[in-house]
Amino acid sequence: MSAARMEHTTTDRHAFMTRSHIVSMLNNTSNMAAEPPSNTERHELLDHPAMISAARSCVFVKEVGRSMGFPARTIGTAQLLIHRTYIYRSTPPVASSDLATACLFVAAKMEETIKRLRDILAYSYVNSLPEGAKIDVQSVPVAVTDKMRPNVLASEQYIMGAIGFDFRTRHAHLLYVKLAKLAGVPKANIAADGWTILSDSYFTTLPIQYPSLVTAAGALCLAWNLCSGSPRTGNNHVFQSLGKSLDMRGARRGNGTAAQRRRRPMSLDLNSDWWLEFGVATEDIQGFVRQIADFYLLFFNSTIASAEYIERHKSGLPSKEMSQKIGQWRMQLSNSTITPKSP
Repeated sequence: MSAARMEHTTTDRHAFMTRSHIVSMLNNTSNMAAEPPSNTERHELLDHPAMISAARSCVFVKEVGRSMGFPARTIGTAQLLIHRTYIYRSTPPVASSDLATACLFVAAKMEETIKRLRDILAYSYVNSLPEGAKIDVQSVPVAVTDKMRPNVLASEQYIMGAIGFDFRTRHAHLLYVKLAKLAGVPKANIAADGWTILSDSYFTTLPIQYPSLVTAAGALCLAWNLCSGSPRTGNNHVFQSLGKSLDMRGARRGNGTAAQRRRRPMSLDLNSDWWLEFGVATEDIQGFVRQIADFYLLFFNSTIASAEYIERHKSGLPSKEMSQKIGQWRMQLSNSTITPKSP
């Protein structure tokens, strides 16, 4: 395990945790008799009762956040708060909808994308209605939002206590954009796919397991590999850069300095040395790619288990196209040495 990741301590609730440690915390703090983990490691977290509730709340937050026009960083922060809350207090004494709404409210303040609580309550109420009973947000009675307010404010206090009033966040979205520009990847396919993968990773505990730079690099690396068509095994390059290996970038206008040469990667292999320039351990990228690929595979096969996960996430999670793409790619690598061991 790299130095970038550390085990949880009682003094720092912002520390990154391994998957096994998260499972251990959930089982130790849960007040209910949790089922033992299934034989396949991909189910260890996703099938835990607390993570089932967290997944549903993350879908709800994304639906409400999108309808309100919140940026990706605010939605991602709210989803991160949901997972942190459920990890430390796996059986919250508040309704899941109130908890999700409160997480979005807290995230909006953290990211300085503040909106009135009444507006958030109104949108949450509308999104909680059955599909055939949707109403216009403006027509939500004040009495309804006033009734919701005390429970959401109480949930806000509960969340802050659960996370130890630690509001530090490091955003992967901005780092992803910078990495994609440095690598010179095409926006139309690779960059767009990577953005989708990065956003979907917030439905899982991956942003809690890895620093934001690792999640950004892992999403970009996986998207790059998906576009290779026929990935190779071992440490060979799986996709050759569409751009030049050296990028001439001029300095800022007017300062008269010469253009600087900045190296672009010839590939974004899982073991590429290019990542080392940013202090990213390849073993962490491998762990991220392995787990997010396993996550997509849950929606890839037409099985009872797959249907269960699709129902759990409903319209909030991964597109069928992305699940199919990653599922096919993952099957080609099933016996490859690129496939890393579970961290």
